[in-house]
Amino acid sequence: MRLKRLELWWRGLWIRVLVRLMRQKNSAPVGRPDWGAQPRRVLFLRHDRAGDMILSTGVMRAIAQSYPTITLDVLASPANAAILDAAEYVEDVVVFDKKQLSSYLPTALRLRRIHYDAVIDCMVTAPSLTTLLLIFASGARYRVGIAGRGNDAAFNVTVPAETRPDAHMVDLLGALAPAFDVERTAAHQQPVLELTESERAWAEASWANEPANWRVLINVSAGTSARLWADDNYVAVMHHLRSREPEIVFRVIGAPAESLRAERVAREGGGEFVRTPSIRHAFALVATADFVFTPDTSIAHAASAFRTPAVAMYVGGSAERWGLYGTAGESVEHPEPTLETLSVERMLRAVDGAWNYAVISRRG
Repeated sequence: MRLKRLELWWRGLWIRVLVRLMRQKNSAPVGRPDWGAQPRRVLFLRHDRAGDMILSTGVMRAIAQSYPTITLDVLASPANAAILDAAEYVEDVVVFDKKQLSSYLPTALRLRRIHYDAVIDCMVTAPSLTTLLLIFASGARYRVGIAGRGNDAAFNVTVPAETRPDAHMVDLLGALAPAFDVERTAAHQQPVLELTESERAWAEASWANEPANWRVLINVSAGTSARLWADDNYVAVMHHLRSREPEIVFRVIGAPAESLRAERVAREGGGEFVRTPSIRHAFALVATADFVFTPDTSIAHAASAFRTPAVAMYVGGSAERWGLYGTAGESVEHPEPTLETLSVERMLRAVDGAWNYAVISRRG
Protein backbone atom coordinates (compact mmCIF):
# COMPACT_ATOMS: atom_id res chain seq x y z
CA MET A 1 0.00 0.00 0.00
CA ARG A 2 2.83 2.40 0.85
CA LEU A 3 4.57 1.63 -2.44
CA LYS A 4 1.35 2.33 -4.32
CA ARG A 5 0.92 5.67 -2.58
CA LEU A 6 4.55 6.53 -3.31
CA GLU A 7 4.07 5.63 -6.97
CA LEU A 8 0.96 7.82 -7.21
CA TRP A 9 2.75 10.70 -5.50
CA TRP A 10 5.74 10.41 -7.84
CA ARG A 11 3.51 10.30 -10.91
CA GLY A 12 1.51 13.27 -9.69
CA LEU A 13 4.71 15.23 -9.12
CA TRP A 14 5.89 14.66 -12.69
CA ILE A 15 2.46 15.55 -14.08
CA ARG A 16 2.63 18.88 -12.24
CA VAL A 17 6.14 19.49 -13.56
CA LEU A 18 5.10 18.77 -17.14
CA VAL A 19 2.00 20.95 -16.87
CA ARG A 20 4.14 23.83 -15.58
CA LEU A 21 6.62 23.39 -18.43
CA MET A 22 3.87 23.39 -21.03
CA ARG A 23 2.27 26.46 -19.49
CA GLN A 24 5.57 28.34 -19.74
CA LYS A 25 6.19 27.05 -23.28
CA ASN A 26 2.76 28.03 -24.55
CA SER A 27 3.15 30.51 -27.40
CA ALA A 28 -0.14 29.88 -29.18
CA PRO A 29 -3.23 31.91 -28.32
CA VAL A 30 -5.67 30.22 -25.98
CA GLY A 31 -8.73 28.93 -27.80
CA ARG A 32 -9.30 26.89 -30.93
CA PRO A 33 -7.76 28.10 -34.18
CA ASP A 34 -9.45 28.43 -37.54
CA TRP A 35 -8.86 24.82 -38.55
CA GLY A 36 -9.92 25.48 -42.12
CA ALA A 37 -7.62 28.42 -42.73
CA GLN A 38 -4.60 26.31 -43.72
CA PRO A 39 -3.41 22.68 -43.78
CA ARG A 40 -3.16 21.18 -40.28
CA ARG A 41 -1.38 17.97 -39.29
CA VAL A 42 -3.13 16.57 -36.20
CA LEU A 43 -2.00 13.72 -33.94
CA PHE A 44 -4.48 11.68 -31.86
CA LEU A 45 -2.85 9.80 -28.97
CA ARG A 46 -4.28 6.30 -28.38
CA HIS A 47 -1.38 4.19 -27.15
CA ASP A 48 -3.23 1.65 -24.99
CA ARG A 49 -5.63 -1.26 -25.51
CA ALA A 50 -7.53 -2.55 -28.52
CA GLY A 51 -10.91 -1.77 -26.98
CA ASP A 52 -9.93 1.85 -26.30
CA MET A 53 -8.92 2.26 -29.93
CA ILE A 54 -12.21 0.85 -31.22
CA LEU A 55 -14.25 3.13 -28.98
CA SER A 56 -12.23 6.14 -30.22
CA THR A 57 -12.76 5.46 -33.92
CA GLY A 58 -15.98 7.43 -34.19
CA VAL A 59 -14.59 10.67 -32.80
CA MET A 60 -11.30 10.20 -34.67
CA ARG A 61 -13.11 9.88 -37.97
CA ALA A 62 -15.30 12.89 -37.16
CA ILE A 63 -12.22 15.00 -36.43
CA ALA A 64 -10.42 13.80 -39.57
CA GLN A 65 -13.44 14.70 -41.70
CA SER A 66 -14.28 17.97 -39.94
CA TYR A 67 -12.21 20.09 -42.35
CA PRO A 68 -10.56 19.20 -45.67
CA THR A 69 -7.45 20.92 -44.35
CA ILE A 70 -6.96 18.39 -41.53
CA THR A 71 -4.69 15.37 -41.89
CA LEU A 72 -5.02 12.95 -38.97
CA ASP A 73 -2.28 10.67 -37.66
CA VAL A 74 -2.74 8.32 -34.70
CA LEU A 75 -0.12 7.29 -32.16
CA ALA A 76 -1.00 3.68 -31.33
CA SER A 77 0.35 0.79 -29.30
CA PRO A 78 1.55 -2.57 -30.63
CA ALA A 79 -1.73 -3.99 -29.26
CA ASN A 80 -4.08 -1.68 -31.15
CA ALA A 81 -2.28 -0.32 -34.20
CA ALA A 82 -3.65 -2.99 -36.57
CA ILE A 83 -7.20 -1.87 -35.85
CA LEU A 84 -6.60 1.13 -38.09
CA ASP A 85 -5.16 -0.84 -41.02
CA ALA A 86 -8.11 -0.13 -43.30
CA ALA A 87 -9.12 3.25 -41.85
CA GLU A 88 -9.06 5.63 -44.81
CA TYR A 89 -9.46 8.68 -42.57
CA VAL A 90 -6.06 8.05 -40.93
CA GLU A 91 -2.97 9.20 -42.83
CA ASP A 92 -0.29 7.52 -40.73
CA VAL A 93 -0.05 5.34 -37.63
CA VAL A 94 2.91 5.85 -35.29
CA VAL A 95 3.47 2.74 -33.17
CA PHE A 96 4.77 3.40 -29.66
CA ASP A 97 5.36 0.78 -26.96
CA LYS A 98 5.16 2.52 -23.59
CA LYS A 99 6.44 -0.63 -21.85
CA GLN A 100 9.79 -0.35 -23.66
CA LEU A 101 12.02 2.45 -22.41
CA SER A 102 14.03 2.19 -25.62
CA SER A 103 11.01 3.36 -27.63
CA TYR A 104 10.60 6.75 -25.90
CA LEU A 105 13.45 8.72 -27.46
CA PRO A 106 12.99 7.46 -31.06
CA THR A 107 9.27 8.17 -30.84
CA ALA A 108 9.84 11.66 -29.44
CA LEU A 109 12.32 12.45 -32.21
CA ARG A 110 9.94 11.13 -34.87
CA LEU A 111 7.07 13.25 -33.57
CA ARG A 112 9.23 16.34 -33.46
CA ARG A 113 10.39 15.82 -37.08
CA ILE A 114 6.80 15.67 -38.35
CA HIS A 115 6.00 19.15 -36.95
CA TYR A 116 2.44 18.52 -35.83
CA ASP A 117 0.14 21.51 -35.67
CA ALA A 118 -2.08 19.94 -33.01
CA VAL A 119 -2.05 16.99 -30.64
CA ILE A 120 -5.11 15.48 -28.93
CA ASP A 121 -5.05 13.94 -25.44
CA CYS A 122 -7.10 10.72 -25.46
CA MET A 123 -7.22 10.41 -21.67
CA VAL A 124 -10.65 11.88 -21.06
CA THR A 125 -11.12 10.80 -17.45
CA ALA A 126 -7.81 11.49 -15.69
CA PRO A 127 -4.34 12.81 -16.59
CA SER A 128 -1.72 10.37 -17.83
CA LEU A 129 1.99 10.96 -17.31
CA THR A 130 2.92 9.09 -20.50
CA THR A 131 0.38 11.04 -22.55
CA LEU A 132 1.62 14.37 -21.22
CA LEU A 133 5.20 13.34 -22.07
CA LEU A 134 4.12 12.60 -25.64
CA ILE A 135 2.20 15.86 -25.91
CA PHE A 136 5.28 17.75 -24.74
CA ALA A 137 7.58 15.78 -27.06
CA SER A 138 5.38 16.44 -30.12
CA GLY A 139 6.09 20.17 -29.99
CA ALA A 140 2.59 20.78 -31.40
CA ARG A 141 1.46 24.38 -31.21
CA TYR A 142 -2.09 23.46 -30.28
CA ARG A 143 -2.71 20.98 -27.48
CA VAL A 144 -6.30 19.74 -27.23
CA GLY A 145 -7.78 18.19 -24.09
CA ILE A 146 -10.76 17.89 -21.79
CA ALA A 147 -11.06 20.65 -19.19
CA GLY A 148 -11.49 20.14 -15.49
CA ARG A 149 -9.10 17.24 -14.84
CA GLY A 150 -6.48 19.24 -12.95
CA ASN A 151 -4.11 19.72 -15.89
CA ASP A 152 -5.87 22.44 -17.90
CA ALA A 153 -2.69 24.53 -18.06
CA ALA A 154 -1.11 21.87 -20.28
CA PHE A 155 -3.59 22.72 -23.05
CA ASN A 156 -4.47 25.80 -25.03
CA VAL A 157 -7.59 24.28 -26.61
CA THR A 158 -9.94 22.82 -24.01
CA VAL A 159 -13.50 21.54 -24.24
CA PRO A 160 -15.98 20.74 -21.47
CA ALA A 161 -16.17 17.16 -20.27
CA GLU A 162 -19.23 14.97 -20.60
CA THR A 163 -20.97 15.45 -17.25
CA ARG A 164 -23.56 12.68 -17.16
CA PRO A 165 -22.61 10.27 -14.36
CA ASP A 166 -23.74 7.27 -16.41
CA ALA A 167 -21.89 8.28 -19.57
CA HIS A 168 -20.39 5.58 -21.76
CA MET A 169 -16.71 5.86 -22.71
CA VAL A 170 -17.79 6.67 -26.28
CA ASP A 171 -19.67 9.70 -24.94
CA LEU A 172 -16.69 10.78 -22.84
CA LEU A 173 -14.47 10.62 -25.94
CA GLY A 174 -17.11 12.38 -28.00
CA ALA A 175 -16.58 15.48 -25.85
CA LEU A 176 -13.38 16.08 -27.86
CA ALA A 177 -15.29 16.60 -31.13
CA PRO A 178 -16.45 20.20 -30.49
CA ALA A 179 -12.80 21.30 -30.35
CA PHE A 180 -12.90 20.79 -34.13
CA ASP A 181 -16.36 22.32 -34.58
CA VAL A 182 -18.00 18.91 -34.88
CA GLU A 183 -21.54 18.62 -33.56
CA ARG A 184 -21.90 15.83 -31.04
CA THR A 185 -24.31 13.32 -32.54
CA ALA A 186 -24.66 9.56 -32.33
CA ALA A 187 -23.39 9.27 -35.91
CA HIS A 188 -20.22 11.21 -35.10
CA GLN A 189 -19.47 9.16 -31.99
CA GLN A 190 -20.47 5.67 -33.11
CA PRO A 191 -17.43 3.35 -33.25
CA VAL A 192 -16.63 2.17 -36.74
CA LEU A 193 -14.34 -0.50 -38.17
CA GLU A 194 -13.38 -1.11 -41.78
CA LEU A 195 -12.41 -4.45 -43.29
CA THR A 196 -10.44 -5.26 -46.38
CA GLU A 197 -12.02 -7.38 -49.08
CA SER A 198 -9.66 -10.24 -48.27
CA GLU A 199 -10.54 -10.14 -44.56
CA ARG A 200 -14.25 -10.27 -45.29
CA ALA A 201 -13.74 -13.08 -47.81
CA TRP A 202 -11.77 -15.05 -45.23
CA ALA A 203 -14.63 -14.66 -42.74
CA GLU A 204 -17.24 -15.72 -45.27
CA ALA A 205 -15.20 -18.84 -46.03
CA SER A 206 -14.93 -19.56 -42.31
CA TRP A 207 -18.72 -19.77 -42.13
CA ALA A 208 -18.50 -22.48 -44.81
CA ASN A 209 -20.63 -20.39 -47.17
CA GLU A 210 -23.90 -21.17 -45.40
CA PRO A 211 -25.78 -17.86 -45.80
CA ALA A 212 -29.20 -19.40 -45.19
CA ASN A 213 -28.34 -20.42 -41.62
CA TRP A 214 -28.06 -18.35 -38.49
CA ARG A 215 -24.45 -17.47 -37.77
CA VAL A 216 -23.51 -17.29 -34.10
CA LEU A 217 -20.01 -16.35 -32.95
CA ILE A 218 -18.92 -17.49 -29.49
CA ASN A 219 -15.82 -15.84 -28.02
CA VAL A 220 -14.38 -17.56 -24.93
CA SER A 221 -11.31 -15.36 -24.46
CA ALA A 222 -11.57 -13.15 -21.43
CA GLY A 223 -8.34 -11.17 -21.32
CA THR A 224 -8.22 -11.34 -17.52
CA SER A 225 -9.02 -14.02 -14.96
CA ALA A 226 -11.87 -11.89 -13.59
CA ARG A 227 -13.76 -12.26 -16.88
CA LEU A 228 -13.37 -16.03 -17.21
CA TRP A 229 -16.64 -17.94 -17.55
CA ALA A 230 -16.68 -21.73 -17.31
CA ASP A 231 -16.41 -23.73 -20.53
CA ASP A 232 -19.50 -25.76 -19.65
CA ASN A 233 -21.48 -22.54 -19.40
CA TYR A 234 -20.63 -21.61 -22.98
CA VAL A 235 -21.60 -25.11 -24.09
CA ALA A 236 -24.96 -24.73 -22.29
CA VAL A 237 -25.63 -21.46 -24.14
CA MET A 238 -24.87 -23.15 -27.46
CA HIS A 239 -27.16 -26.10 -26.71
CA HIS A 240 -29.93 -23.70 -25.70
CA LEU A 241 -29.66 -21.74 -28.93
CA ARG A 242 -29.54 -24.93 -30.99
CA SER A 243 -32.76 -26.10 -29.31
CA ARG A 244 -34.38 -22.86 -30.43
CA GLU A 245 -32.90 -22.71 -33.91
CA PRO A 246 -31.72 -26.10 -35.27
CA GLU A 247 -30.19 -24.40 -38.33
CA ILE A 248 -27.67 -22.38 -36.30
CA VAL A 249 -24.03 -22.46 -37.39
CA PHE A 250 -21.62 -21.90 -34.49
CA ARG A 251 -18.07 -20.61 -34.78
CA VAL A 252 -15.94 -20.43 -31.63
CA ILE A 253 -12.85 -18.24 -31.24
CA GLY A 254 -10.27 -17.67 -28.55
CA ALA A 255 -6.87 -16.09 -28.11
CA PRO A 256 -3.89 -18.37 -28.87
CA ALA A 257 -3.35 -19.01 -25.16
CA GLU A 258 -6.97 -20.15 -24.83
CA SER A 259 -7.28 -22.15 -28.04
CA LEU A 260 -7.65 -25.46 -26.17
CA ARG A 261 -10.62 -24.04 -24.29
CA ALA A 262 -12.15 -22.76 -27.50
CA GLU A 263 -11.66 -26.12 -29.21
CA ARG A 264 -13.37 -27.95 -26.34
CA VAL A 265 -16.31 -25.53 -26.26
CA ALA A 266 -16.72 -25.86 -30.03
CA ARG A 267 -16.56 -29.65 -29.93
CA GLU A 268 -19.00 -30.10 -27.04
CA GLY A 269 -21.30 -27.29 -28.13
CA GLY A 270 -21.74 -28.55 -31.67
CA GLY A 271 -19.74 -25.84 -33.39
CA GLU A 272 -16.43 -25.35 -35.12
CA PHE A 273 -13.31 -23.75 -33.71
CA VAL A 274 -11.76 -21.09 -35.95
CA ARG A 275 -8.13 -20.16 -35.51
CA THR A 276 -7.88 -16.43 -36.26
CA PRO A 277 -4.56 -15.29 -37.76
CA SER A 278 -4.99 -11.80 -36.29
CA ILE A 279 -7.38 -9.66 -34.29
CA ARG A 280 -8.69 -8.22 -37.54
CA HIS A 281 -9.74 -11.70 -38.68
CA ALA A 282 -11.67 -12.07 -35.43
CA PHE A 283 -13.36 -8.75 -36.16
CA ALA A 284 -14.27 -9.99 -39.64
CA LEU A 285 -16.11 -12.90 -38.04
CA VAL A 286 -17.98 -10.41 -35.83
CA ALA A 287 -18.96 -8.38 -38.89
CA THR A 288 -20.33 -11.41 -40.75
CA ALA A 289 -22.16 -12.99 -37.78
CA ASP A 290 -25.85 -12.67 -36.96
CA PHE A 291 -25.18 -12.79 -33.23
CA VAL A 292 -22.18 -12.60 -30.88
CA PHE A 293 -21.81 -13.99 -27.36
CA THR A 294 -18.72 -12.80 -25.48
CA PRO A 295 -17.26 -11.56 -22.22
CA ASP A 296 -16.10 -7.94 -21.99
CA THR A 297 -13.28 -7.78 -24.55
CA SER A 298 -12.52 -6.00 -27.82
CA ILE A 299 -14.90 -8.48 -29.48
CA ALA A 300 -17.81 -6.77 -27.71
CA HIS A 301 -16.57 -3.37 -28.91
CA ALA A 302 -16.26 -4.76 -32.43
CA ALA A 303 -19.91 -5.85 -32.20
CA SER A 304 -20.77 -2.24 -31.40
CA ALA A 305 -18.72 -0.98 -34.35
CA PHE A 306 -20.39 -3.38 -36.82
CA ARG A 307 -23.77 -3.10 -35.07
CA THR A 308 -23.95 -6.86 -34.76
CA PRO A 309 -26.51 -7.98 -32.14
CA ALA A 310 -24.70 -9.30 -29.09
CA VAL A 311 -24.85 -10.36 -25.48
CA ALA A 312 -21.77 -9.46 -23.47
CA MET A 313 -20.82 -10.23 -19.86
CA TYR A 314 -19.32 -7.65 -17.49
CA VAL A 315 -18.03 -7.66 -13.94
CA GLY A 316 -19.54 -5.28 -11.41
CA GLY A 317 -19.22 -1.59 -12.16
CA SER A 318 -17.99 -1.89 -15.75
CA ALA A 319 -20.99 -2.24 -18.09
CA GLU A 320 -22.14 1.35 -17.79
CA ARG A 321 -18.89 2.74 -19.19
CA TRP A 322 -17.70 -0.17 -21.35
CA GLY A 323 -20.87 -1.96 -22.42
CA LEU A 324 -22.31 -2.40 -25.90
CA TYR A 325 -22.84 0.90 -27.70
CA GLY A 326 -25.17 1.59 -30.59
CA THR A 327 -26.06 -2.03 -31.27
CA ALA A 328 -28.92 -4.28 -30.24
CA GLY A 329 -28.50 -6.81 -27.48
CA GLU A 330 -27.70 -6.70 -23.79
CA SER A 331 -24.72 -5.88 -21.60
CA VAL A 332 -25.15 -8.16 -18.58
CA GLU A 333 -23.39 -6.85 -15.49
CA HIS A 334 -22.69 -9.34 -12.72
CA PRO A 335 -22.54 -7.52 -9.35
CA GLU A 336 -19.40 -9.38 -8.26
CA PRO A 337 -15.75 -8.68 -9.20
CA THR A 338 -15.52 -11.86 -11.31
CA LEU A 339 -17.84 -13.76 -13.65
CA GLU A 340 -17.25 -17.04 -11.85
CA THR A 341 -20.68 -17.12 -10.19
CA LEU A 342 -22.66 -15.57 -13.04
CA SER A 343 -25.40 -18.13 -13.64
CA VAL A 344 -26.18 -19.79 -16.93
CA GLU A 345 -29.86 -19.10 -16.32
CA ARG A 346 -29.26 -15.35 -16.21
CA MET A 347 -27.36 -15.47 -19.49
CA LEU A 348 -29.98 -17.63 -21.19
CA ARG A 349 -32.61 -15.01 -20.37
CA ALA A 350 -30.39 -12.34 -21.94
CA VAL A 351 -29.76 -14.50 -24.99
CA ASP A 352 -33.47 -15.17 -25.47
CA GLY A 353 -34.30 -11.48 -25.17
CA ALA A 354 -31.60 -10.43 -27.61
CA TRP A 355 -32.49 -13.18 -30.05
CA ASN A 356 -36.19 -12.34 -30.05
CA TYR A 357 -35.90 -8.58 -30.36
CA ALA A 358 -32.62 -8.10 -32.21
CA VAL A 359 -31.54 -11.07 -34.28
CA ILE A 360 -34.87 -12.20 -35.71
CA SER A 361 -36.11 -8.66 -36.32
CA ARG A 362 -32.81 -7.73 -37.97
CA ARG A 363 -33.14 -10.57 -40.46
CA GLY A 364 -36.75 -9.45 -41.02
